[in-house]
Amino acid sequence: MPYHVRLAELFFLQKRRQLTDTEVLDMTHCLAASAKYCWDLVALKNMSLAAYQVGDMEWLHDICNQIDALEEKQATIKRPDRNGADRK
Repeated sequence: MPYHVRLAELFFLQKRRQLTDTEVLDMTHCLAASAKYCWDLVALKNMSLAAYQVGDMEWLHDICNQIDALEEKQATIKRPDRNGADRK
């Protein structure tokens, strides 16, 4: 989760000094990405609980596949380094 790492970097920078406008914008983007990922994952996990409780194993299997795909996508996201090139 590269944006979580960047968020941590910005958090610690902010403790030492005021962030630049670019860093504040970067933090906002990281927070938005984090919120979307968390919201999507929690929604899928809540649906998986509902599917389990009603005994719909086909639906549960589909939701679990969606969770796996979301987590896999998250693990492969690259973030640009400070020079603009992609890094993992």
